[in-house]
Amino acid sequence: MDYVGSLSALFVVDALAVISPGPNFLVVTGSAMHRGRSRGLITVLGILSANLIWVIGALLGLSLLFELVPWFYGTLKILGGCYLLYLALQYWRTPRQAPSDRTQPRAAYGASYLRGFLTGLTNPKSLVYFGSVFTLFVGPSSPRWVESAAAGIVLLNGALWYGGVAMFFGSARVQRAYLALERPVTRVTSAVMAAFGARLLLERE
Repeated sequence: MDYVGSLSALFVVDALAVISPGPNFLVVTGSAMHRGRSRGLITVLGILSANLIWVIGALLGLSLLFELVPWFYGTLKILGGCYLLYLALQYWRTPRQAPSDRTQPRAAYGASYLRGFLTGLTNPKSLVYFGSVFTLFVGPSSPRWVESAAAGIVLLNGALWYGGVAMFFGSARVQRAYLALERPVTRVTSAVMAAFGARLLLERE
């Protein structure tokens, strides 16, 4: 089997999946704009941790588990939808902050990590991608070096894209522009996040 070709194809497909808009993108931009660049990067770390769990699950036969235990997939969808609706509510209720208010105690970094981790873990895109698409390129029967390379590809793409997003939206220039549009941007973010959550809860398949 041409493992190098499969890994190359995985790199391209995974990169396209990562850059497509979704809950992960929204939670990183929200953290960076609301709380600063460092909190945004910590949120990215949480997302990468969740992605690693998804990769391990896919390599252990996640798609087969979904086929054998359909209610498990349904449960994950319900939990994911509820969490995304919770995030939407939190964004909607976020009070307007002055730049001086954005300095947070170190304890708040844990909250940013957890927000990124839970978002990555309940992301509907992750459910579909790692439960089906990812397994087209690598699975339980692949050699260990291929599994390791696949995990590295997923983490690298995520780190580069979401790290770049956090750095951009956490910059002083973007934050100054954001202050002038904070309320409408927050409302749009909340609405989009709620739409992702509602779709996950209402999908029949």
